[in-house]
Amino acid sequence: MEITLSGEFDSTVDTKGRFLMPALLKKQLPQNELEQLWLNRSIDNTRCLVLYPGTVWFRELKRIYSKNRYNPKVETFGRLFQAGAAPVSFDSSSRVLIPKKLLDMAGIQKDIVLKAAFDRVEIWSKEAYEDYLSNTPFSLEQLAAEVMGGDED
Repeated sequence: MEITLSGEFDSTVDTKGRFLMPALLKKQLPQNELEQLWLNRSIDNTRCLVLYPGTVWFRELKRIYSKNRYNPKVETFGRLFQAGAAPVSFDSSSRVLIPKKLLDMAGIQKDIVLKAAFDRVEIWSKEAYEDYLSNTPFSLEQLAAEVMGGDED
């Protein structure tokens, strides 16, 4: 089953490091994915976190470790990719606890943005997300032309 998530949602992190998953986002996750989620840092320099449904997380691990394990870069990438990863789940109030180490790494204190990104959810501090959108060196038009192969006249 392929997972496709969409939308951008605001939430807040409480003093214990928990956030309430917005109902419209939670509804997009297949029922069987609600019990096994993985949270980790992003692989780029954005300082956001990434929430993976279990099937997506394990698909990514399988993809990494199906490469030549005798190549030291494969092993190093696998270790770095998994560093800091933590299984997370919903409590009875639909809240998810973010481990302190990941909260600190992402600079998350209170206000967050949950950005659906195809088959996973990015979790940003609201300030970092707004900064990212304001300071990206590309325009949406420019990226559309390059990434989507738009016609150039």
